[in-house]
Amino acid sequence: MKLKSTIFLIIIYLILISNIFSIGAGTTSVNFLKISQGGRQAGMGEAFTGIADDVNAIYYNIAGLSQLTRHQACLMHSFWLLGVNYEYIAYALPVIGFGTFAVYGTFLNAGEITKTTEDSAGQYLLTSEIAKASNWNFSVAYAKRIGEIIGENSFFSDMSAGLKINFINEEIYTDSGGGFGTDIGFFYYPKYDTYSIGFVVQNAGFTNNRPELPLTLRLGFAYRFALENIMLPFSEEGYFTFAENNTVGDIDVIYYPTEQLTRVNVGAEKFWILNKYHSVGVRLGYKFGTDLGWVSGFTLGLGYELTASKELNFDLDYALTPYGELGISHRISLTGKFLGVAEKHEYEDKNLSVEYYKKGYELLYQRKYQEALVQFSESLKRNKKYSPSYVGIGACFLNLGKKELAYKAYSKGLEYDPSNIKLKEFLDSSDWQEIKDKLNKNSEGTSK
Repeated sequence: MKLKSTIFLIIIYLILISNIFSIGAGTTSVNFLKISQGGRQAGMGEAFTGIADDVNAIYYNIAGLSQLTRHQACLMHSFWLLGVNYEYIAYALPVIGFGTFAVYGTFLNAGEITKTTEDSAGQYLLTSEIAKASNWNFSVAYAKRIGEIIGENSFFSDMSAGLKINFINEEIYTDSGGGFGTDIGFFYYPKYDTYSIGFVVQNAGFTNNRPELPLTLRLGFAYRFALENIMLPFSEEGYFTFAENNTVGDIDVIYYPTEQLTRVNVGAEKFWILNKYHSVGVRLGYKFGTDLGWVSGFTLGLGYELTASKELNFDLDYALTPYGELGISHRISLTGKFLGVAEKHEYEDKNLSVEYYKKGYELLYQRKYQEALVQFSESLKRNKKYSPSYVGIGACFLNLGKKELAYKAYSKGLEYDPSNIKLKEFLDSSDWQEIKDKLNKNSEGTSK
């Protein structure tokens, strides 16, 4: 509970102290590399470094690719600004025991104009010569969870690392150039928690016939929760109640060293499951520090997910991004997920659960109830169906004088072990009647 509060305070602190400044100390080239990828991510204010849980992690934080358990492919078309079109394709292949491999490519077409000349009288004359401008980038990437290398008993076991290599080209009329860049990313997502942290260095490399690449540092914090029970993890009931997370929020702090420019992007996504086949989502975001007015910082996104089978999903995502007087950008992407088990951040370790229970029981015997609660809760994170830990939490709350919480915890213990006759008789006793009446009344009021 203390760790989650700390993460929450860090996020608020970053929002408050991040003074957005733009000094313009340097010049970079091939800045189309800064254009965000994925309709889902664009709708979330391009705040995805700390989430990085689909194929588009190849752009935001390659280390997050280690979370993938299925093949994933994404196609995106962007109706960008002033008639410019932007295309994106990505593919990720997780290989059991080796890590995740991925490739992606982008192509920006700025259109064409007819060249004009000026005669001796100062009149402009059209010619038959056409001027074009375009950019493309091709990347290969690899990511792996460090725990698969060093074992599962270290702090670094829950960390992932990734590497990406970029091949870049830019053509403007008769002038052309390009570059070679690399991304190095790290991603930390504890097995039994709902927060994650990402850090990535992007576009470190060199250029040919161009100014330097737009070197970028991204730091992201993400947190997953149930919107209907947003404060549950921070409450005492959060010790033994684990709601199904349907919402994720992220804050990215982005720094461009050459330009000496800092940005802060925030975004969130909420999904509703309509039935076993269809789900819909809404996304909101804000990009602090844009140069086009405060309205241009807002982003909006919509998502639809079709679950064709346990292994096959299709995601259709749309994002609207305003750019002030320049107009509005629309992004549409289609992502397919196939050939593998669906991605879920769920782990179970029954032996470790018993170990935490034993520590909690010792503390309970010593009447250190608050410390015992933490151990019992850690036990349940590793095995949510371990009845003795619910009973232990109930005993702690009962001794702390919190009878309603104690009853809820005991009831969950009985739910997962209905053969516990003593616990059933204990809860059926008249001592709990007032609590049961109160809970039934609250339940009836909620249903109405």
